[in-house]
Amino acid sequence: MVGESRRSYLRRAYGEFQGAESTLSRIWGRRGFWQVRLRWAVPPAIIAAIIIGRLLGFTFEQRSILLVAGFILLYNSIFAVRFALTPEESQRALDRDNLYSLLQVGLDYLAMFLLIFFTGGAASPLIFFFIFHVIFAGILFRPATAYSFATIAAGGMWLLAVLQARGCLPYHAYDYGGRTVTFERDHAQAGVLLLFFSATVLITALAINRIMSRLRERVVNLVEATEHVARLNDQLASLYAMMRAVGSTPRLQEVLDIVTAELAAVMKVRVIGVKMLSEDGLSLRFVAVHGVLASLLKDKVVQISQSPINQRIVDGETLVFATVTGQQQFQLHDDLAAAGIRSVLLTPLVLEGRVIGILGAYCSEENRFDEDHSDFFRLAAELVAIAIENARAYEEIERLMRERSRFMLQVAHNMRAPLAASLGILDLLTGGYVGELDERQREVLGRVDFRLRDLNQAIGELLNLARTRDASRPITPTQVDVSDLAIQLERTFAEEAERKSLAFSVTAAEDIPPVYSEGDLLKQIMENLVSNAIKYTQPGGRVTVGFSLGKGRRLHVEVSDTGIGVPSRERDRLFTEFYRASNARQMEAIGSGLGLALVKEAVERHRGQVALNSEEGRGTTVTIDLPLGSRPRTMGKAAG
Repeated sequence: MVGESRRSYLRRAYGEFQGAESTLSRIWGRRGFWQVRLRWAVPPAIIAAIIIGRLLGFTFEQRSILLVAGFILLYNSIFAVRFALTPEESQRALDRDNLYSLLQVGLDYLAMFLLIFFTGGAASPLIFFFIFHVIFAGILFRPATAYSFATIAAGGMWLLAVLQARGCLPYHAYDYGGRTVTFERDHAQAGVLLLFFSATVLITALAINRIMSRLRERVVNLVEATEHVARLNDQLASLYAMMRAVGSTPRLQEVLDIVTAELAAVMKVRVIGVKMLSEDGLSLRFVAVHGVLASLLKDKVVQISQSPINQRIVDGETLVFATVTGQQQFQLHDDLAAAGIRSVLLTPLVLEGRVIGILGAYCSEENRFDEDHSDFFRLAAELVAIAIENARAYEEIERLMRERSRFMLQVAHNMRAPLAASLGILDLLTGGYVGELDERQREVLGRVDFRLRDLNQAIGELLNLARTRDASRPITPTQVDVSDLAIQLERTFAEEAERKSLAFSVTAAEDIPPVYSEGDLLKQIMENLVSNAIKYTQPGGRVTVGFSLGKGRRLHVEVSDTGIGVPSRERDRLFTEFYRASNARQMEAIGSGLGLALVKEAVERHRGQVALNSEEGRGTTVTIDLPLGSRPRTMGKAAG
């Protein structure tokens, strides 16, 4: 996770400041390697100083100084090779980096003493370069180590001065303009200079270590604060994922699996479990478990009367157990102990003031949960309770929808059989098979026949709508050629449009790929829309149907007419079942009001959108956008 990598980075930074890493190594890379990079410039700088000094008239031990420069170049090359290891070798060498850093600083001090020795000893102008080394040591190492190097610098200079004063070491003075610069005969001046040098070095070491101590302290505080923020960020991301699950995953078990997995990841625990309270309030059953105990605890029942701990949580308490022991009366203590569970956090699932279950976190570490964990877990439990209630409500609605669909199918089937028989008898009567009819009888039977056939059409639409929602009806999606569909529509409705003197046209672009549809759903959609357009357009009007390739690889369908239109106040209700616009009822008394409801259901099954734009007295345009290459939703999804 992103939050975890950020915390690891901060912990490493903290270790660097606490242990021995420095700001420079944080900038330039692995510990000690920045010294190698910086040291490459030292030999060229020494050579440049020799040349400039000679040009200015100074004379000194040039050969010895060049040998020191060569010595620096040699050991720096060795360190460069050492720090140029492969990533695997470098990883194995990380534990030895502190030793290498100490060795480098020690060799730098030796080289510095040699340069000072060959440029006048206590009179050398190079002694103040020790200040930079003291600063670097203060940055790189712990205070005790840094003070040790400062003491070595000051003590080493005093020792060099004493040994030269007693003749134990020779003077290597430098000349300027024919005059030798040396403190061989003026020891008092040398002592004063070294006294101030020692004070400068030690004060510098003290100051840099005070600064680094404050910096380390602030880094520690920053790491702790940032870790807290990172943990809150992880928790927020987990809550967001849970909220998305509540909104997008209607199935109860799917919701529970998502929230337990999210909580286990963000809290870094071995097990997250959800126990639901029975309707009688006497027992708890594990309905979801994520982690090592999933197979063991799933569907296990806990009797509240035998578990005082669960009774307290059902009563509304949040409990934290820093250490799990047999004395705490955990009903599942043996199972927890076998799984290595050492600490437990339990909180009630509360919905509208009533407890519906328990949310639990189980960890293999003792003293794992603090107040922050408890606060977050209580908040998570509120979301889990809402998710459970939302999923339950959805499943109940889905069950009712299935029941309604089955009822609609049963009623429609039961009505269709006697209706078909009645239409058959009417055909016998009107055909004269049971005797001749007078004109009045034929007129009455014609009206009865018209009404029954309209009812038969309505029952057919009702059956189609019920089948669209029937979750148990298996339908295999098939590919529909849009050009063929356009030809079928034109053949089906051309004669009807001609009888009403309507201008009727169907067009389809040539580059439209096939569309997936279940059975004749797409055909039913189009037949409903075209039939309505022709029915509610007065003679002399126009009906057009167009298929084209829309944006984002979608099929764009447009059915437009110049008919009666829809009153603006009634447009929002047109796609509801059994609703017909007022002007449509006035123009055509017969109609079920199911056609557009069926269109909407079928379009949504295809993961598409339908829209209607209409103006009363001027016509209506219905547009449909369907994704190409996408299979329709399963019947169960459509039922919702």
